[in-house]
Amino acid sequence: MRLSRSLLLLVTLASAVPTALLTGLLVHRGALDPLALAAVLLLVALAALAAAGVARSVTRPIAECVRGALEIARGRFGSEVQVSTRNEIGDLAYTFNHMSRELASYDSENRRLIAALEQGYLDTIKSLASAIDAKDPYTRGHSQRVAYWAVEIGRELGLSPEALQTLEYGGVLHDIGKIGMPDAILSKASALDEAERELAREHPRIGSEIAAGVSFLAAALPAIRSHHERWDGTGYPDRLAGEAIPLVARIVNAADTWDACTSTRPYQKAFTTEESLAIMARLREAQLDPAVHDALVAVVHRKKGCRESAA
Repeated sequence: MRLSRSLLLLVTLASAVPTALLTGLLVHRGALDPLALAAVLLLVALAALAAAGVARSVTRPIAECVRGALEIARGRFGSEVQVSTRNEIGDLAYTFNHMSRELASYDSENRRLIAALEQGYLDTIKSLASAIDAKDPYTRGHSQRVAYWAVEIGRELGLSPEALQTLEYGGVLHDIGKIGMPDAILSKASALDEAERELAREHPRIGSEIAAGVSFLAAALPAIRSHHERWDGTGYPDRLAGEAIPLVARIVNAADTWDACTSTRPYQKAFTTEESLAIMARLREAQLDPAVHDALVAVVHRKKGCRESAA
């Protein structure tokens, strides 16, 4: 807008100066009759129209280029400007459009590479989880199921895609600390004695230490370390309570507990869905965050309804 006004002023002045000189000369000679005055006014009007046309022809393409640059700045690569003038501004627009198409191509390739890299990360941690699950045939697939339920609970709570990815990582790796535990403890068919329980309770701390050296797992560390904390503060390893427990850990806790109820273990057979829901209800506000518990129940009912509809 400022450029338009400047150009309008410059062109008007450039047109008005000769007109003013001509007018002054006519006045000096006393020849400024009505016809001459009308001619002068016509010249001034034509000068103003010419100034406006020149200003518009220059500023519109520039404004279009500015609009395109803002689109690129906002990450909308591939946006093109519509400039058809055959001058330096037209050349600039052509170059801009070529740059925008190239940026869109690079952006698409970068997104593909990042997606492949993230998939590689996920495949790696799934392999680690499988190594843990392989130590105990009764828990095979447990980590994958916990990750699945954790992500579904997160969706029910309306969490962001980034948070859902963190839940997937945290769910898959929540028991990674068990990788160094004796098989006798992991697969023991009877209840653990006090010393064995204390050893087993070390796995969240060990797991978080193992994963701490991997930068892309930083957001998942709270889920690994704190998934055995309880809403009432009687959990481990840090005796956190309520909302002091990271949300990702509260969600993984609920998913872990649900899978424990619905899976066959050395010391118990799998409970039915209704029995498992009753157990989870008793744990609400004791072990489980009430909001997370309610989200899990909603997910279970929705999944159950889908299965019944399919049947």
